[in-house]
Amino acid sequence: MTAERLDSLSRRQRALVKRKTRGGAFALAFFAVFLCVLLSVVIGMGLAMAVVENSARFVPSYEKLDLTPYLEKETLSEEDYELLYHQTGLTRLGVDALEDRSELLDYQENFFFEGVKTHEMAAETTPRCVLQTEEGTGFYAKVVPLQEGDILVTSTCHTFGWRNGHAAIVVDAESRRVLEATGPGSKSSLGTVNWFAHGANFLVLRLKDASREERKEIASWAGNNLRGIEYSLFTGFFNAKDQSSAPETTHCSHLVWQAFKRFGYDIDSDGGPLVTCNDIARSELLEVVQVYGFDPDALW
Repeated sequence: MTAERLDSLSRRQRALVKRKTRGGAFALAFFAVFLCVLLSVVIGMGLAMAVVENSARFVPSYEKLDLTPYLEKETLSEEDYELLYHQTGLTRLGVDALEDRSELLDYQENFFFEGVKTHEMAAETTPRCVLQTEEGTGFYAKVVPLQEGDILVTSTCHTFGWRNGHAAIVVDAESRRVLEATGPGSKSSLGTVNWFAHGANFLVLRLKDASREERKEIASWAGNNLRGIEYSLFTGFFNAKDQSSAPETTHCSHLVWQAFKRFGYDIDSDGGPLVTCNDIARSELLEVVQVYGFDPDALW
């Protein structure tokens, strides 16, 4: 082999080595960038989860007052109701629903109870914040006497840092049964109020300016027509939001919204294609009966 051919072969080998080296360096750089992005996502999700966790429950920092004088009053003033609201989480509707006003002391204890926050899974990708006692037993808050058609909303459920929450409509107040859509792969079904009572927060909402009979009719229609519906978070995006009396898909807040929309009440406060628990909590068509674990002045 001549010297020229040897030199040419050597140059080709050196070029090949350089290309392999550059390719290896590029692959290494790409892998490093991928790891950085993945780490950033993980850290970001962790921070988002921490923020959601810290905001899952409000406990009053103001003074817990002696309510004894208010238990003995024959008639409560507007100022009395306002004070009781900030001490117990019960609005006038909630206070007046109590058979024995001494129950206010139990609601006050619950309202100021800090508890130990922990998690359980509400769905495969959705943990929720619940409360335990210092001894590690589950804590269940006292829920105001309910009526058919009442709405329960919580912000304790969160998915990848988004506080999506959960909502349900009371269909049987005596047995404390609610109708709800719980998550992907399931169909809407009956649940229990205790699920909300175990959470770190919840709201009890009621339709304004509607008779008890009408609210009961809404609940009855929901129980008869909105059970067994396939779950889809994208209801309203890829199909009609208002599906009238024959919904094909639904999700928790959409199910509640659909029940009231059937009777002419649009409780989606922002009117967008996706109705959220937050949208329902902010609806001007609804009034608060009980606040638990939320700031009574800011709610959601």
